[in-house]
Amino acid sequence: MQILIEGLALAAFGLIRDLAQNKLASSLNAYVMQDESRHVAFGRMSLADYYPQLSDHERKQREEFVVEASYLMRDRFQGEEVWEQLGLPVKECVACLDKSEIMREYRKMLFTRIVPTIKHIGLWGPTVQKAYADMGVIDYADIDVVGLMEQDDQYAINLDAQKRDVEATIEAGRAVNA
Repeated sequence: MQILIEGLALAAFGLIRDLAQNKLASSLNAYVMQDESRHVAFGRMSLADYYPQLSDHERKQREEFVVEASYLMRDRFQGEEVWEQLGLPVKECVACLDKSEIMREYRKMLFTRIVPTIKHIGLWGPTVQKAYADMGVIDYADIDVVGLMEQDDQYAINLDAQKRDVEATIEAGRAVNA
């Protein structure tokens, strides 16, 4: 659950960070992502040590949970109820939404974080692999999730450096005008 929810959070915050027109919203989400990445790293390390100790039955239960939760997260923002209440053709609206750039980016961000982590921690049985193949995200299994987290961290570090540069420029301007 921790890996899935933190992956969901990283995807949502990443979209805001990358697409926000407002610099404050983008920056704030970059810092939140820096913190969330640490949570994922902690879970990834601790669960990789824990899951090999589970019985086959316990591992199967967790894999079934991963599959169900992954489908729910993939389909989360389809808004069938909204389209229905508005009297719009639900299937057509959902199909349009599924093809939208923002939904493709959301799902990519979501599953590039989750799939390799699920594989790493050892919940990579045939049921999980089949589900991820069916969702079209199985290729994310070999993504360097640690590298992605380092990029998130670097993004926030770069913001700090930019802030220091601006502050130094302002201070230099004040010194010249003094």
